[in-house]
Amino acid sequence: MDRNTVIAFILIGLVLLLWPVYQRRVIGVPEPAVAPAGISATDSSSMQPELSTATETQEIVRKPLHGVLAEKKVEIPDTIMVETDKYVGRLSTAGGGTVISWKLKEYEGQEDEWVELIADSAYDNLGVSVGMIDGRQVDLSDRVFKLAMDMQSEENGRNLRVIRFSRTVPGLGTMEKEYHFEDGRYDFDLIIRLFDHQPGELGKGMDLHWGSGLAPTESQIKDDAMYYQAFAMQGDELVKTKDKSTGRLEGETHWSAVRIKYFLMAMIPDSPGRSAELEGEKTRDDWKSISVTLGLPFSHRDTEERRISVFIGPMDLEVLKGYGVKLEETMNLGWILIKPFSIAFYYVLQFLRRILGNYGLAIIIFSIMIKVIVYPLTRKSFESMRKMQELQPKLETLKEKYKKDPQRLNQETMKLYKEQGVNPMGGCLPFLIQMPVFFALFNLFRTTIMLRKAEFLMISDLSAPDGILPGGINLLPILAGITMIFQQRLTGSTQNNPQAKIMSYFMPVFLLFIFYRMSAGLNLYYFMFNILTIAQELLVKKHK
Repeated sequence: MDRNTVIAFILIGLVLLLWPVYQRRVIGVPEPAVAPAGISATDSSSMQPELSTATETQEIVRKPLHGVLAEKKVEIPDTIMVETDKYVGRLSTAGGGTVISWKLKEYEGQEDEWVELIADSAYDNLGVSVGMIDGRQVDLSDRVFKLAMDMQSEENGRNLRVIRFSRTVPGLGTMEKEYHFEDGRYDFDLIIRLFDHQPGELGKGMDLHWGSGLAPTESQIKDDAMYYQAFAMQGDELVKTKDKSTGRLEGETHWSAVRIKYFLMAMIPDSPGRSAELEGEKTRDDWKSISVTLGLPFSHRDTEERRISVFIGPMDLEVLKGYGVKLEETMNLGWILIKPFSIAFYYVLQFLRRILGNYGLAIIIFSIMIKVIVYPLTRKSFESMRKMQELQPKLETLKEKYKKDPQRLNQETMKLYKEQGVNPMGGCLPFLIQMPVFFALFNLFRTTIMLRKAEFLMISDLSAPDGILPGGINLLPILAGITMIFQQRLTGSTQNNPQAKIMSYFMPVFLLFIFYRMSAGLNLYYFMFNILTIAQELLVKKHK
């Protein structure tokens, strides 16, 4: 062993011996911290200081508070499992039943398990804060409640599982949070009671929070994040935000909600709330943090009681409309002229899927139906295109004759069109007819859950690009582009027209780039419609 190696070992030994002394005197040793279940270490730093009670006897947590070390005692929460035929969830006794996990049985996640809608760091989902007359907000979202009841019950013929949490806070009174769960529904009822409080101590109301939004569920997280949004229905106005805070919005509030691409959480009070607050913040390049608050007014009676339905489920048009409070407004079904088409197509596709048992077959039959409906218009369009081809020599003669008089050329051209009964825009008709259908299906397929994980032949998910070819290359948009070129060649619309010939290649390539990342369901419709148009043209030519 040489001299340098010996010196190196001696220095390493000194560092190991002196490091604990340096850590104690220079860095300092952090106190142990205990955070409620479902709260990460980073989340626990954001918890509000709570009022001490006689039952708080657990470890002391130290955390910075306005530059001063503040001490508070935190109880260790328990977890309660709930299960129906629709979901499996976990509630924490921290906050009196805050939601820390929620899995839907009817929908698969990315690993073929039930989809999980709550992130691991979930906190303050259905937490409550109470407003006092002096302006203080007593936050109970991280207080550990006692499990006061867990039993099966019957209410108006409904078989329910009733779970009740209770907590007494000196200076505030006793709060109970009672949950009613039942089979066959995505929602559950939350009843909040506050009693034994001092008269005149309560302020305008209490706030019900949903603090952690929903977890990403799709493989393309950036695509999922595009639809992440918070909402509130105030009066007849839908308030929404993605990456900003609305602040406190006072007014009659029918519900507050947060959505991702295919799933929604909504808090719906039995009578209108008094306010809402929505907040969105970009946490990293591919995700956002969204929180919503529903303000509930006090009645200033001996017992304050409010009932809220909490929906955690799919963005299904029929399901959301069933609540009768315009929850379907959280779905972007297109502009005012397109929306009726989107809704009509939804019910048609659902009907076809129930008969055929597969959404892929439903889309094929749907494309045939649309083709039959628009057949008279497309036939006139083809006839107009043929007449335009026959007029080309005469149009060229007019161009040569009046090349120095553009105004006269335009007049003579329109006169010729009128004499021959030709509509120069007739050739654009098939494309224009398709636009409302394309826009409606585009909005429908991207904002409803109907095609998610729907399989057809080699396609595993009709709501996503097909990725059939090696390397994940999408086949359907390529086939749609090829059939569009063949269709234009078949109609002869490019004959003796160099510019039209160039456009016959440009438009399919242009549309290929537009449709390439769109859902396989939309591209299946586009491809099938082109095939049917080609078949129509061949039949017309054969008949003639």
